[in-house]
Amino acid sequence: MDEMKPVQGLSERLMREVIATPALKEIVLMRMKDIKPETAPGVVRTLLWGDPGISMSLFGALPDAVNWLLELLLELGRQLNGLPEPLLKDILGQVGGGIDPERLKQFPAVYGQLARRLLIGEGKTPEEARDAVITALNTALSGLDNLTVKLEDNRADIARSLALGVKELDTATLARSLRRVGQLVLAVARQPKEKKGGKTPKTAAAVGGVAAVLALFVLIKKIRSR
Repeated sequence: MDEMKPVQGLSERLMREVIATPALKEIVLMRMKDIKPETAPGVVRTLLWGDPGISMSLFGALPDAVNWLLELLLELGRQLNGLPEPLLKDILGQVGGGIDPERLKQFPAVYGQLARRLLIGEGKTPEEARDAVITALNTALSGLDNLTVKLEDNRADIARSLALGVKELDTATLARSLRRVGQLVLAVARQPKEKKGGKTPKTAAAVGGVAAVLALFVLIKKIRSR
């Protein structure tokens, strides 16, 4: 069966023409050296609000644009995987060293607000917000369930591989981390109960968390002793 030929889009054809034309290539290189992050917000505002027709077309093409960007990143990863390791580390080191950490720190706040608005919405009552969060969590759990179904197909091989990997773990560091988590869960469990008599659901969950941590620690010690 013949392999599918890569699709040549307009962007690729234009890029090939630019690279083959020395004058255009020089202009592109000069512009790349003059990229300033401060100019990006103006580009976004102009694209979104400069012309309603362009804005609507942009939002309509957004799914294809995201898929294009994802495929671009995937192909970039494939090409980087073909580079020798020393050269790859040098390139990525230079790239990482040039990224502004202050801008990276703004991502959780900006996109966290966007995610909250999409998942919960504004002006919602506590009950509505709770329902939105539970729905999102159930959707995520459903996706996780679909992913873990494949674990049942070759459970023995996966268990064997995990057992070998656990033997190579730094159990001293892991034990300290688990102990701290266990102490935190116990501290939560000792908080005043919401109702008198019997454990609250939160307390029961906390005790269950401690039991899970302890069980994991015992399991790791058992595997290490084999």
